[in-house]
Amino acid sequence: MNFIKNNTKNEKTNTEPSPKTKTSSAPLRNRGLLSAITPIGIEFNKNEFALGENYCRIYSVIKYPPEVSIGWLSRLTGIPGTIVSISVTPIDNADFSNTMSRTVSEYRAAAESTKDQLERSRKIKAADDAEKIMKQIDQDNGNASGFGLQIMVLSRDKEDFTDKCSRIESAANALGCRVRILSNLQKDAYMHLSATYPQQKIINDIIERPFLLSTFTGGYPYAENGFCDTEGYYLGKNSSGGIVLFDLWKRSTTRTNSNITLVGDSGMGKSTALKHLILSEAARGTKIIIIDPEGEYKEICLSEYIKGKWIDVAGGRGGVINPLQVRPAPRDDDEEEKGVKDQGVDLSGVGDLAIHLKTLDTFFSLYLPSLTDSHKALLELVLIELYKQFGITWDTDVTKLKNAVYPTFTDLYNLIHGKKETDKSKFALYDELELLLSSAANGADRGLWNGQTTIDGNSNCICLDTKAVTSMGSRILSAQYFNVLSWCWQEMSKNKTERVMLIADECWMLIDPRCPQSLEFLRNAEKRARKYEGSVVVSTQQLVDFLDPQVKMYGQPVLDMPTIKLLFSLSGKGLEEAVEVFGLNTAQTELVGSKQRGAALMNIGAQKMKIQFSFSDERLAMFGKGGGR
Repeated sequence: MNFIKNNTKNEKTNTEPSPKTKTSSAPLRNRGLLSAITPIGIEFNKNEFALGENYCRIYSVIKYPPEVSIGWLSRLTGIPGTIVSISVTPIDNADFSNTMSRTVSEYRAAAESTKDQLERSRKIKAADDAEKIMKQIDQDNGNASGFGLQIMVLSRDKEDFTDKCSRIESAANALGCRVRILSNLQKDAYMHLSATYPQQKIINDIIERPFLLSTFTGGYPYAENGFCDTEGYYLGKNSSGGIVLFDLWKRSTTRTNSNITLVGDSGMGKSTALKHLILSEAARGTKIIIIDPEGEYKEICLSEYIKGKWIDVAGGRGGVINPLQVRPAPRDDDEEEKGVKDQGVDLSGVGDLAIHLKTLDTFFSLYLPSLTDSHKALLELVLIELYKQFGITWDTDVTKLKNAVYPTFTDLYNLIHGKKETDKSKFALYDELELLLSSAANGADRGLWNGQTTIDGNSNCICLDTKAVTSMGSRILSAQYFNVLSWCWQEMSKNKTERVMLIADECWMLIDPRCPQSLEFLRNAEKRARKYEGSVVVSTQQLVDFLDPQVKMYGQPVLDMPTIKLLFSLSGKGLEEAVEVFGLNTAQTELVGSKQRGAALMNIGAQKMKIQFSFSDERLAMFGKGGGR
């Protein structure tokens, strides 16, 4: 065990002063400052060490990628909670060129002798890279130096320490670097890294690698302590004040989709973030579809910056979505690729009508929760007969049909009324169905659904306002939200090359524990969106609805599947559920529970960071006068 202690004592004079003689005072020392900056002790172990109250580990980079981009090094050196040491040793260019020349010859010889095609291509590539470096030195006056890079991770929380170590290793792998824990050399590595000790030869021999000076210095521009996707737009600032440059459509091994989960209490900044995303993506040419239950996005949709369409889907003019119009539904990837069976029926290759009948089953279960199994079975038979009357069969290609060719609730109601008169054996069931559907056909709900679809999706931004539906009761709200969502999927899946972002705000309104199929539809839409250049953004205040035992098997994947998550401030039960669902450690839990408006924990791929959504007054003015300012 090793300790560093402050053993400095006050100096004494050589003679004892007489009572009448002034004594010379000893040099003043700030013991408070020394106590603050000096660790209580250091204990070194094989792969880590304790520095006072901190858990610490030192990594060295022992392999670098053959090709790098601007700002590449900052992705390793700008990780919060780390200390980075870079050592530089001048190298004679002539000696370096001779060494590289021998290396090229060795690679060429190895490529000629090996029989493995993959190994041969690797050796040839390595030789070509070495020749490029030689050319830069000989013809472009490049300078070479020996560089050594150490990264020290430290944290007072063990779980946070483990997360930071994993982040270092993940960031290195993503860059094509190889990092090594300096086992049994943590003390030497700490001395090498510390400004109070000279370089340690044993460490320098391990970590030093020859590099062109331009390659190393080019690793830093404009990216220190920030997050950079190379392309995209400004999203916010991280905990160090660095800029977060974000590209929603970037793909990597850890970013396999462009879906986003936003969770947070009311007033904590979700709407601000969403409006910034809307403006930024619209500027890039992305088609935006918004399901707006709070009436927050009308102004920004109709603004001079977007000039989109606002549609009242609560029975407003031009806002009818006919639930009986057959629309392609998002199928589970497993269904499509493996032929998963539902109730014994193989769904792979099933036509659009069969899939839409399942969608209608979900719609009617939300709208009329009192329907029995007998009602549903009879209603399905009636629907099949109704579609046949309109020339729509199992094999019909609905992509070629116009809105006007589909039946309406009036047609369905009239057919049920006629069947009641002709089929006396089922008179009671038909009579009950007729009564249950009377409101949709002739009553208060007819303005919502009884008519041909009148919505025109030909716009770069469409805001579907469902605010007025919220006063019509939970079952109508859930049914219409689902109906609107199914129309949105139709728009998303029309063109596989068009980027479409669907924002499902306050998505908890869709959920009914008695009908988990509504969340199954949304889960499948998230799974399929990546194949259609689509992005599904789920925003909610409520986690509890998604985690209800009756719907959790679909609700939790809806929250967890997106590779981009923004967790704004949560409190009480919502915070407890976020810790469980998203696996937050102590430091992340403190951030999410801190009640900082506009601040969020951002999980993007394998990285987690604090992000502050900070915008100028001019930018905020573009968001309009609703929520999100």
